Amino acid sequence: MINITPAVRLSFGLVVLTVSILLFADALGLTPDAKQKQIEGRQNLSQALAFQTLVGYSRSDRALVEQLLQHAVQATPELKSAAVYPTGNRDPFVVTAQHQSLWPADFNGRSTPEYVNVPLTLGERKVGELQLVYQPLVQADASYWGLPRTVLLGGFIVLAGFVSYRLFIGRALRHLDPSAVVPARVRNALNVLAEGVFILDRREHIVLVNTILLQRLGVSEKQLLGRKAGQLQWRGQSEQLPWSQALQSGDKVVAQRLTLVQGNGNTTVFNVNAVPIMDGKGATQGVIASFDDVSELEHKNQQLEQMLVELARSQSAIEEKNRELEHMAAHDALTNCLNRRALREQLERLFTAATTKRTPLCCIMLDIDHFKRINDTYGHSQGDTVIQQVAERVRQQVRQGDLLARFGGEEFCILLPDSDSEQSAKIAERCRELIAAEPIEGVNVSCSFGVAFLMPDADSPNDLIQHADEALYYSKQGGRNRVTVWNPGIRHKMKAFD
Repeated sequence: MINITPAVRLSFGLVVLTVSILLFADALGLTPDAKQKQIEGRQNLSQALAFQTLVGYSRSDRALVEQLLQHAVQATPELKSAAVYPTGNRDPFVVTAQHQSLWPADFNGRSTPEYVNVPLTLGERKVGELQLVYQPLVQADASYWGLPRTVLLGGFIVLAGFVSYRLFIGRALRHLDPSAVVPARVRNALNVLAEGVFILDRREHIVLVNTILLQRLGVSEKQLLGRKAGQLQWRGQSEQLPWSQALQSGDKVVAQRLTLVQGNGNTTVFNVNAVPIMDGKGATQGVIASFDDVSELEHKNQQLEQMLVELARSQSAIEEKNRELEHMAAHDALTNCLNRRALREQLERLFTAATTKRTPLCCIMLDIDHFKRINDTYGHSQGDTVIQQVAERVRQQVRQGDLLARFGGEEFCILLPDSDSEQSAKIAERCRELIAAEPIEGVNVSCSFGVAFLMPDADSPNDLIQHADEALYYSKQGGRNRVTVWNPGIRHKMKAFD
């Protein structure tokens, strides 16, 4: 069975009543007759023309009468032609174009709406007649789109009236105090609740709002009743509002977070629960929604989240500072190479790994030749530049994983894990060639290198450093700008230098 709402029934009844009133008024002759109005207008025009024509005709002023009739035909769209005939004479006194072809030959002397014959009289004597030809009368029942005009008018009244009445009645019913359908005891019970509550009909229009929710929203009851609940400025995680979900699904919706943006820009955060209201047949008739104001809790949570963000940011900054301090503690400020302390730590680690896994480990010691002379000649600032550029050129030649350290003053140390003496010597030679190949800011620079490898019977990582230092000393004594690989017999050769 089709469920027709009261608003539709009232709208249909008003349409029927309106049509009935119009039909009754037409039967009484109260509605305007377009054809009769047109005839009356032609009568008035014909009489006025006859009076004006008689003035010129009585003076035998043919030009005046002709001008008058020509002007009348041109100024009046429904007047097609006109003529003046003397009494007893069929020759016209004045005639407009096409009149003789338009005027019927069998005219019987009685005027019609299209053919008007007006006698011209002076006193009681007829001296002539005025003939006027009009357009056919507009048919009041003319058809449009194949339908009579009266049918179209009736259809328009039915459709336009029904839509207008339906919109007006629907809006009026929404504003006729919908809360009156809620018993007073129910209203009183809802008003004592600590949570905000409103009741909606099945079209989501607000029927009732309790006192606490009105206070939270900062509005009066009249401002809300009859409005759709979704017209308020809600913001939520779900695209569909909880009461809409409850109405569509027929199930309760719990713990949905909604934020209401009020007119003054303030926001209120609610936890919303919505439960559908069923009739005796199980059909959904509306929904009741409760609003728990959690704005303060939400504010506290936001503050806590902000504190956590700040704490994480501070922790990150502290860790970054610690990394910077660790880097500064382990690296030389001038060259950004490892310092001597960090070198010792890395040497211990590499020495343990090499002896445990029986993998090769080499060390290169290098020293800038005649560095004191450079300082004395060009100054300490230029000397610092030389140290920096030497470190940079060496860094370009070592492998990834090799460790470059500033051992002290103008002396550097390179640790090469998993590299034998031959490969390490080639790296040292490339470094030597690159340093000597191009002056550093106009200063010719060379370096001496000593290469040592981890002996199988080494007891301490210091042995590796000592051997490389001995080989470096041998390069220095042997003429500088050269690479020397340590071997057990080098110590006897060093005694010869001494």
